[in-house]
Amino acid sequence: MKGMKPVKVYSCSDRVQADMLTEALRREGIPSYAESGGSGDYLNIYMGTSVFGETIYVDENDTAKAKKIIAGITGADTSASDSDADREPIAAPADKKIIIVRIISLAAALLLLIGAVAPCLMDIFRG
Repeated sequence: MKGMKPVKVYSCSDRVQADMLTEALRREGIPSYAESGGSGDYLNIYMGTSVFGETIYVDENDTAKAKKIIAGITGADTSASDSDADREPIAAPADKKIIIVRIISLAAALLLLIGAVAPCLMDIFRG
């Protein structure tokens, strides 16, 4: 955006939330854009989602109005200090997904092991 001095106003967990918020800001006449963290753009293309989250930027002149609009939509406190604004988004949902995938993988591995070992043990005990 020409002549824009971008200021970070909010960190989202995913692209869908970022798109909804930037569209709401644009409807209010505030130019904004969302940017993926890390290699998030590639992960969005390859996997359809990213664990890096999205960051929303607006012009420094529109910062207060944008934070008020975002707080009204999300219910989040966006009046954090600059040190808080530089923090990376928290990826708690991704951690829960990883735990669930690990549990399912462990259960599948145990079932495969039991399926492979049980017939051999049955033959040994039957004689």
